[in-house]
Amino acid sequence: MVRKRDQDIKFLKILQNNINANLHVAQLARVYKLNDDRSRADVQPLALNASGKKRAPLINIPVGMMTRSYIMEGAVVLVLFLDRSMENWSKADNREFSLANKRMHDVNDAVICEVMWVAGH
Repeated sequence: MVRKRDQDIKFLKILQNNINANLHVAQLARVYKLNDDRSRADVQPLALNASGKKRAPLINIPVGMMTRSYIMEGAVVLVLFLDRSMENWSKADNREFSLANKRMHDVNDAVICEVMWVAGH
């Protein structure tokens, strides 16, 4: 006989797994394209999805200023996802900004903050 408490625990574990699967914090990715001044990059996440296929690439991701000295095509980088939308942030004036939407921990708010590995180094 299945007890109600067992079903509740099963539901909560499934709910937690679903939340975790949609919460973006950080990923390792390989750079496959850089713009000329190394301030933006296109990357391919390295971790495969649950079905064993590649994840969607992340396009035109900002690269941190210190990281630009080391980043190159083929490098493995650490990609972070900001807590809040950076859509209205302007690096030109570097001031506080209003949120454009309520999204949190989203792949649209990715930033490359570190080079983890470069071939030959």
